[in-house]
Parts: sequence; C-alpha cells; structure tokens
Amino acid sequence: MPDQTRLPCPELRELSVPPTVRPLRPGYRIARWDTPADLAPECRELLHTTLRDLAARAFGADHSGYWRARMSAGFFDQVSSLALVLGPDGVPVGWGGYHRRRFASRRALYLDAAGVVPAHRRSGLSAALMTHFLGREVMAHPLSNTYVVLRTRHPAVYAGWRKGVGRARVFPRQGRPVPSLVRRIAADAADWLGDGPRLDPDSLLVRDAYRMFDGEIYGVAPRSGDAALDARFARDVGPKDAVLVVARMGALPLARANLGRVLHARAPRGTHRAPAGGGRPVRGSVPTNLTGRAAPTGAGASGLIPGGRL
Repeated sequence: MPDQTRLPCPELRELSVPPTVRPLRPGYRIARWDTPADLAPECRELLHTTLRDLAARAFGADHSGYWRARMSAGFFDQVSSLALVLGPDGVPVGWGGYHRRRFASRRALYLDAAGVVPAHRRSGLSAALMTHFLGREVMAHPLSNTYVVLRTRHPAVYAGWRKGVGRARVFPRQGRPVPSLVRRIAADAADWLGDGPRLDPDSLLVRDAYRMFDGEIYGVAPRSGDAALDARFARDVGPKDAVLVVARMGALPLARANLGRVLHARAPRGTHRAPAGGGRPVRGSVPTNLTGRAAPTGAGASGLIPGGRL
C-alpha cells in the first residue's frame, strides 16, 4: 500500500478501497473515501461499526438505531465523500462527510453528520475537517457561489459558521427575512431530506427532524457559551427539532475562514475559550473558527438521504 494511504489502525488496513490519507492538523490525519459506493459489504460493515461507536462517544448518547437505518437506506451508495479523523496513534477520533447536490439549480453541499470524541475536541479538528471538505469543493469553482446546507440543533455550530464565514452569508439571520433564493434552496434540501412539510420557510426551523431517535440526541444539552443564542435555541428548537442552516460560500469567505482558523490556533492559550461541543455545557465566547471547534453538526434523524425516510 502506498505511504500516503498506509493506516496504523489495524482494522482499517485491509479495506477493499483504501482511503486517501493526508495531514489535517499537527498530529492528526484525515482518511478520506471519495467513492464510498465502491466499498465491499464487509468493509461497509466495519466502517458502520466505527461510525456508530464514534457517534456514541461524541454525542454521549446511543445512536445505533440511527446508523442502522442509514445503512439500510444506502448510506455508502449515496454519500459523496466520507472521512475519518485519525489521532496521533492512528486510531479514529472523529468523522464527517458530505453530499454533492444541486438545490434550486445552485451548486450545493449537504454536510452529513460529523463529530469528534471528547478527548480530542480542543484540537480544532472539526473546523479543520470542514475546511478540508470546503477547500476541495469550493475551489473547484472559485468564481461562483457554493451553498453549504446542514441541519443542527447545536447553537455552537450555528455560531461558528456565522463567525467563520460572516453573518451576512449565513441563514437564518435573527430579525431578517430569509431571501427568496435561500428559501428555494432550503425547500429543495428539505424535500430531499424528507422534511419538506416540517420546514418553516420563515425561520428555517425543521420540526421533528430527529424523529428517528428513540432517546436524546445529546447526552447533555448543547451550549455555545453565548447566553442569548443558547436561550433562543432552548426556547425555539425542540428536543427533536433542527435548524436548516444555509451558508453562501466562495473563494473569499473560505479564505477568511482559513485565516480566522489560523489566527485562532496561534492565539496564546487562555486568550479564548472554545466550546467543548457535542452537547457539553461551556462558558465564554462563541468560537472564532468555522464550525465551533468540534461541535458535531447533528445532521438529522431520518430522510438524510433519498430512500432514508421513515
């Protein structure tokens, strides 16, 4: 196996389709599959077990039923790119993926469920992973917009996108109407996800988005550290609801997000407080990086991919 794809983690070495392995952060690497549909059945089951176990640790809750339903719905056949984050010892400590789509005839990425286990949340891995994904896709079309869509009920994720990309590029915006194009993109995305009737086009709130889950999404109520934002999410976003976030991306906002992440990483320790993510209560300011420093996107509970509707 070539050096760039050699995996120290024994259970991931003999997969039918080896991943592309690249540096992600100091001490961490990303193992990425760009054609997950080519994975053999036994390899899919191995990765299913890995994703299920990582999700349980990242969210502090049992998500096994959710992942079983996703596998039955054809997850590997439909996700465009899937990645594991490998720790210093080569063992997976996080994951993420995305779907390459067109919503309202615009180029779009739907960010799938993602997360980082608690012991590695202070390493900027979630932001680095999202920046890696966006760099590949946005820079393939640098002169036009790419719309990023995700579902979340984690206020740190929403705050992180606004900080990293700029408030004017992230919807919904408090006290501002949702632009007509963003409404159409959100409506198309909600229909694809199986959430069309549950989407409020004025707030981009999706009621009962996480209806697949029998229990809690997070082991502890998610917080961003911004008291007003946390209160608004607690008041408006129910336990099984989600906000459908739409972000307008391009080469310049991506460069801004990258610069913010670099400056954040270089700041002396103690000058900023990052949320612990994954539903852990935190204090301090909202994140200055792209996705709220390892807070999982919390992508939804059913209808995540066509055929996955319950």
